[in-house]
Amino acid sequence: MWMRREAWRARDFRSQPAVVFDLEASGLDPRRDRILSIGAVRIEDLAIPLGRQYARIVRATGPLGLAGRLFHGLTRADLERGVAPRDALSGLLDFAGDAVWLAFHAGFDRALLARALKAHLGLRWDGEVLDLAVLAPMLFPDRAGPHAGLDEWAAAFGLAAPARHAAVADAMLTAELALVALRRAQRQGLRTWGELAAAARDWRAGRMGPGGPVF
Repeated sequence: MWMRREAWRARDFRSQPAVVFDLEASGLDPRRDRILSIGAVRIEDLAIPLGRQYARIVRATGPLGLAGRLFHGLTRADLERGVAPRDALSGLLDFAGDAVWLAFHAGFDRALLARALKAHLGLRWDGEVLDLAVLAPMLFPDRAGPHAGLDEWAAAFGLAAPARHAAVADAMLTAELALVALRRAQRQGLRTWGELAAAARDWRAGRMGPGGPVF
């Protein structure tokens, strides 16, 4: 299901596919909140294939918090008609296959996904997720700052964002930003996913101050 880390690290951006994913949640705490919807888009041969998207509303019962109604546009009826969490998560893993995982503000999505996989599928997931919120300012320090959100990065490159805060729309926008970043990385001499991951770690470590990360 997942490629060994050493294998994907050695592959270049064209030969190794990536999957960009976004999770909409019931709140901002990945230790307690639940996944409401999943969106994912593949990148293959440095392009986004038409029709290669994954979108699921995840079935949930009980009260829907105010944040869910305002930011995700989901009602209790939407969630009650959704896909069972086990099936939604299994579908995401099948869609991703052996791809490299990417997300914007990846720490939140990775923690939320890992907890859900353990709870619903009994899987202990230790996959690495490359963070576009780190890659973008590393590769384009003059376009937007390290505090910039996805909307600001989209505006910096003129990327259309017609339906934000829907999981698959956010994943598509992040995938478009990823293509811009990957092409920039190539021009800077980075060729493999491992080189990109190492550069991101070094850049982030270089921004660590006495009080923690400077973001």
